[in-house]
Amino acid sequence: MNSLKNRIKNILWKFWMYRGMQSLKHLKASAKGIERAIRETIHHKITPEESAWINRIEQIRKQFTGNPTPVAIRDYGAGNPDSQRSNEEMAHGTDSDTTYSEICLGSKPAVWALLLFKLIRAVQPGLAIELGTCIGISAAYQSAAQLLNKKGRLITIEGSEAIAGLAKKNIKSLKLKNVEIRCGTFKEVLPEILEKTTKVDYVFIDGHHDEQATIAYFDCLLPYLSPGAILVFDDISWSNGMRRSWEKISKHSDVELAVDLKMLGICRIS
Repeated sequence: MNSLKNRIKNILWKFWMYRGMQSLKHLKASAKGIERAIRETIHHKITPEESAWINRIEQIRKQFTGNPTPVAIRDYGAGNPDSQRSNEEMAHGTDSDTTYSEICLGSKPAVWALLLFKLIRAVQPGLAIELGTCIGISAAYQSAAQLLNKKGRLITIEGSEAIAGLAKKNIKSLKLKNVEIRCGTFKEVLPEILEKTTKVDYVFIDGHHDEQATIAYFDCLLPYLSPGAILVFDDISWSNGMRRSWEKISKHSDVELAVDLKMLGICRIS
């Protein structure tokens, strides 16, 4: 039954990708990298060297899937779409007991992780930032793509010390040396990173699914983004608030183009 559900999900996800790709067909050349990344993801166009990295990363995912090992974490996010956590609760964090398997569910499914990988391959960013490391699956996909590009580095931020520790072990086991994992809240750590950088070429925002927080991170990042920088927003249909934040950001005067893939939103800065 789970296998059937996953196949149906993959069909729906690829339909959303196809719809988004079609919206780019008549845009300027600046959209071509994004369009190619989506197309290669839909058709699973993977080179042997790309496949080698992807297989290694997916082996890490398998080690966590169904793994009942308990772990205590602190969550600084919005919880679930019905949680209605206050700003104070999100700032303080919520402690909970969970398992490796449940944490792994927060990682991007393979088809979306592949899209991130292909985006990095296509746009070839120098400095990339990720907000929301989880166990490091998406970070591994993105940093492996940078290694294959022979260009770039990734800084990824995770709020929970326990989860950041797992991510560090996973990244180390893959021998990905172009990744820096920073532990702390996005609100605290992101400004510290930006103050020490020149320009940011790519950002994946995958955590703290709160309307006002998402807009605040966009506003915080905007002065530091290079011309043509790519921003990827996760779970833009997760809640009504996330849809509102996506609609506002995608219509911002500094956003040259925006692609709505239902689960992910991709923006290019002018």
